[in-house]
Amino acid sequence: MFDEMKKQLIEYGIKLLRSNQVSGTAGNLSIKLSPNLFAITPSGMPYESLEPSDIPVLDLDGNTVDGNRKPSIEFRLHLEIYRNFPDVNAIVHAHPIYCGVLSILRLPLPAVNETMLMYTNFVPVSDYANCGTEELAKNVVSAMKESKAVIMANHGLVCAGSSLKQAFDMCETIERCAMMYVLALSTGRTAYTIDEQCAREAMEFLKKHYGQRS
Repeated sequence: MFDEMKKQLIEYGIKLLRSNQVSGTAGNLSIKLSPNLFAITPSGMPYESLEPSDIPVLDLDGNTVDGNRKPSIEFRLHLEIYRNFPDVNAIVHAHPIYCGVLSILRLPLPAVNETMLMYTNFVPVSDYANCGTEELAKNVVSAMKESKAVIMANHGLVCAGSSLKQAFDMCETIERCAMMYVLALSTGRTAYTIDEQCAREAMEFLKKHYGQRS
């Protein structure tokens, strides 16, 4: 059931690992299969050894409706995002280094360059809660009202998109911007950011004009 979508999830899990956004079996990804179903990576299994049969399918009540593997311990996080944001079709939760630094410092990521503005002009930090809890899920959903990319306090990064590609690309972009921001701050000099009005204007321009149009 849903083998092609599950293969896509495995493909992006391997890409997440090879891009050094996670190590070992850390992180998790999911993809919406229908308005009420989503597939999610299993708990504690290496991405490179996964088969479609290892990918559980859950409904929006948190019940496993297909598969025998235990879902990621962060399934509540994915569940709450899908419940609250109907436009989200895929979620990537990673543990990249520089976003991790900001998560420890509890520093949000401001608009540092126009590449970031392809996705958001601000990445908030959600309040801390222990992994796998409903409290963590609700904290992230609250922060996600500001941005589809959220730094999780003392934890990592979660990006929600219209597709797995968009969610994955968002994670890579936000981590690269976080690296530049952390390095800029480490110089002890003023780190200039793009002001809110300019950022919003740039976002609108990029949305209308960047990339190919049919």
